[in-house]
Amino acid sequence: MVKIIDLDALFDSYISDYVYKNVGKVKPEEIENNIPVLYVKFGDEKLKELDGFTPNTYYLQFNAEELIDALEKHVNTDVSVSDFLCEAIISNPNSSAVIGKYLAKDSGEEFTLYLLNLLSDLDGELPKNRLLEMVLYDESEPIREVATDILGKIAEDVKEQILSAFYDSSDTVKADLVDIISNCKNDERVFNLLISEFKKHTENVPLYASYLSKYGDEKALPYLLEAIENPKISYPDFEELRFAIESLGGEYTKQRDFSNDKYYKKLKN
Repeated sequence: MVKIIDLDALFDSYISDYVYKNVGKVKPEEIENNIPVLYVKFGDEKLKELDGFTPNTYYLQFNAEELIDALEKHVNTDVSVSDFLCEAIISNPNSSAVIGKYLAKDSGEEFTLYLLNLLSDLDGELPKNRLLEMVLYDESEPIREVATDILGKIAEDVKEQILSAFYDSSDTVKADLVDIISNCKNDERVFNLLISEFKKHTENVPLYASYLSKYGDEKALPYLLEAIENPKISYPDFEELRFAIESLGGEYTKQRDFSNDKYYKKLKN
């Protein structure tokens, strides 16, 4: 059984001991700058609390199921989750499959976020259906945000499901679905959806222009060039649109006067 231990607290004690031994020898700012190096050294210290193992080696003796069970216990008992535990989970080749099983259960938000963030660093097969459910069905914003980021990496695998669910989804969910599907390529349905959402969301031109830029089809240039000609456009929106235009191989060279724009004034002062 994996011990539920606050390694961060043990590291704090390690730092305190280092400070005590180096009083008058090392300046406070040097100690602070040295913390990353000390953390690496701490990882190789044999600790009685870990049965003589080091933080780097202790968790490697356990399987993925045991490690993720330990993670859940850390979270549920408010014990700090160490990088050493997370790194052991990431290095275990079976972690993706085990995380997929845990995500299928109804877990608390904090534990779920840990699982999702770990999943984003893993190379195994992703539980795409469960991740899409998290985006579609009223999960908390932090969970939807991480699930959206992960699904963006496998957008082609969930494209048909997104296209099917899009028009019956809430505006909040649609925003996440557009983010995901903009990672797809060479699909007229996706292009038309991205153009439609770009034209609809005039209050957030930079974001939806970035989706067109990410999709990467130069057919979006006329829509971007039309939008940048808006005489009421703000300077930040202008810059974002110009960037999107250039990313698609276009060009906008017309001189514009933003001397009365509050954002421009702030930037130049």
